Amino acid sequence: MYVIAGLPIAIHRDAVANLQARLPQAIVKGNPAPSLDGALYSPAAVNQIVRSVGEFTVRRRTNGNAQPAPSSITLLFVPAPDQENLLQRVDFAVMSAPLPTLIALDEHYKQLRHDRDAVADALRTAVAASGEARMNLNRVVERLSRRSDNEALLLPPRNFMTPEGNLVPAFTAIRRGDRTWADRLEDVGPIPLTHEDVPKRIQPSQTRRVFVDDRGMAFFIAHPTAYDGPPREIEDGDSTDELLGALRTLYRFGGAIEPGLHHDVQRRDGSSLDGALFDCSKKGRINANAQYANIYPNDFVRVGDFKAAE
Repeated sequence: MYVIAGLPIAIHRDAVANLQARLPQAIVKGNPAPSLDGALYSPAAVNQIVRSVGEFTVRRRTNGNAQPAPSSITLLFVPAPDQENLLQRVDFAVMSAPLPTLIALDEHYKQLRHDRDAVADALRTAVAASGEARMNLNRVVERLSRRSDNEALLLPPRNFMTPEGNLVPAFTAIRRGDRTWADRLEDVGPIPLTHEDVPKRIQPSQTRRVFVDDRGMAFFIAHPTAYDGPPREIEDGDSTDELLGALRTLYRFGGAIEPGLHHDVQRRDGSSLDGALFDCSKKGRINANAQYANIYPNDFVRVGDFKAAE
């Protein structure tokens, strides 16, 4: 799936239609932006983009096999002073690909996003197989497919704690290009754990390379037999936040995540969580008292024994 954002109404519809014709196997969505150059991504406009993409994508991913699900989501956007309104809202669910040539000015001092030919050229370059966005997405898809303890891109960013806070700044640095897509985040792990460390989780004579956060919480990828299937069907009355929660569970940096994938999180010494603090995307901050918690890519925390944090 390609999502086009930042084009004026007079250009947007043709741009979507032309890219769809060029890529008939792809899905092309998006919403038009204001005609006046400058700020393009108001909160209302961003929510429209999220809703059009989220409702379509989540229904595709959860509504049986009648239609193929998008295997990836790439956001093609015109840079603007308020672009972080859009990029922070979609969080780490999409592969973001700016269209920098479209902010150049023509002889009338209007941005080239108003020029049909310039838009067509920018989109053609952005979706090229050898282009930066496609190459970055390929790297992400390859990494996600491993479903491995030692794959940092699968970690729930708001619940893996670092000396500086959590993984959100590191993921943001990757999105912005300050860290490369090949960055394994080796500054935060993984480390080897054995049966002696976690006897109920690791078999004798087995070693697993696992990310352990600054609190000593070990993040084990759950076995596929423990995946609880796709999220529920999105309904017409669901909020934009609920749509985003589903997208963040199903996609990471544009690549698809197997529905139900999660980490089993427990202390590295195998002891009880004993009131450990987690930040659940639905429950808020909670204290967990079970042996372990299931944490999903969108930071939803499922745990049998917990209470709201004071």
